[in-house]
Amino acid sequence: MDTSHSYQLATFIRSLLFTCILLVCELGVGGAFLGGVRRAPSHHRNIPSTSKRPLSSTSNRHLYHRDCDFTRLYASDEDIQDSNQQIAVTIDTTLSDDKIKSLFAWIKCAFSYDGDENDVYGYYYSNIELAIAASFGNNMPKDSLPAKLMDMALKKEAVSSTDWEEELIGDAIGRRDRESASLGAMGAAQWSGQWMTRPHALLNVKNFTSVDDWVKTLPRGCKRTLKKATPELQNFTVTNKPIRGGDPAPHSSYAHFRCVVEHEVRLLANMYGESTGAFVNALAEAISRYMGTTRMAGSICEYRDAETNKVIGFAHECLKGRTARGQWFYCDDSAATRYVWFHSVHDLVRRAIEDDRIDVVDLGPSGSDAFSELKSKYGFESVVDWPAVADYNGDFNLRRWSERG
Repeated sequence: MDTSHSYQLATFIRSLLFTCILLVCELGVGGAFLGGVRRAPSHHRNIPSTSKRPLSSTSNRHLYHRDCDFTRLYASDEDIQDSNQQIAVTIDTTLSDDKIKSLFAWIKCAFSYDGDENDVYGYYYSNIELAIAASFGNNMPKDSLPAKLMDMALKKEAVSSTDWEEELIGDAIGRRDRESASLGAMGAAQWSGQWMTRPHALLNVKNFTSVDDWVKTLPRGCKRTLKKATPELQNFTVTNKPIRGGDPAPHSSYAHFRCVVEHEVRLLANMYGESTGAFVNALAEAISRYMGTTRMAGSICEYRDAETNKVIGFAHECLKGRTARGQWFYCDDSAATRYVWFHSVHDLVRRAIEDDRIDVVDLGPSGSDAFSELKSKYGFESVVDWPAVADYNGDFNLRRWSERG
C-alpha cells in the first residue's frame, strides 16, 4: 500500500475509533448523540468560517451534556471563542438511498485526502461524526461548514449513475496483506494461543456425503425454511466473486456499502430498540465493517434482485486449513425477507461437503443468544474450544468455488 493510502486509512480509523468510544458512552446513558471531534491541525485552524454558529448534534428527544464542551464543527479560533450560541442538529433516523449515497460520497473524499497542508477542507472528511451529521442532519444550516463540505463531495460524484453505484473504490491490496487482515476476524488469537475469543458455531461435515444428508438431520421447521430459500422462489441471483490480491475487492462499491448500512441499522434496532443513539452507532459500525470486509481475503457470494439486478446482499467466505469460514454476511431490508441468509448457509454447507479439503463449516461467533440458538437449530454447535474442532492450520485456499446451486 502506498503512503497516501496508509495516511487515509490511519486517519479514518482513528476518527472511527474515537467516534465509537463516544457513542458507547452515550448509548449507556440513554442514546443521546452529541458530536465529539478533535481540533484540527494547526495549518487548518484559520479557515474562514461560513457561519458564526457552532453546531452540536443531538437526538430528537434528548440533549445529553457530557463533562466536556459541545463539539465545535468549526476549526477557526474565532468560532471557538464565539461559542455561546449552539445549534442542536436533529438526526433523521430514516434511511434512504440519497442519504446513504451522501454518506458514501463523503467517505470517498476521506479516502482521497492525502494529508496535503494546502487542502484546507480535506482534513475534515476523515471525521465520522461530521459525516453522519452532514448526511442525516435535518436542520443543518446551509451556510455551515459540514453542509459546504457535503456540497463539495456531492459535486465530485455522479451519485445518480448506476456506474457510480457499482464502481469499486477499494485499495488494490496484495494477497499476503489481505490474508493478514483476515486473521483477527477469524479468531487467530485463540488458535495461536494469545487469548480466548468467543465460542464459534461449528458444523462437522465429514460424515455427510451430500447436502441432503445434512438437511435430513434438521427439524421440520428448518427444512421448510430451506425449501423456501431458493433463487427461483425468492427471485434473486447469486454469483461467486473471488477477492484477488492486487485488485480492489469485488464488494468495495456503494451498492455493497448500502447493504452493510441497512443490515447494521436493522440489527442494532432489533437488539436495542429504535433510538438515535442506536442509529448513529449502527452507522459508525457499518463504516467500520465495510472497511474491514473489503480489506480481507477470500471470496464473496453476491446476491442480486433477478429483475432489477440491484445488489441486495453478500456473504464473505474464507477457506483456511480444513475449515470453510462464513466470515461476514450483510443484506438490505429486502433480502432480509427473502431467506437470503438461509440460502447462503445451505450453499456454504453444500460446497463444503462436496469439497474433500473441508471437514468443518465455521459460522463464527454470534452477536446474540438468539442468533446462537438459530444456528444451533441448523446443526451448528457453539464450541468454546473451537480450534480443537475446526482445523485452521495451513494456508488460505485460494481455489474458488465456481459452481453455484
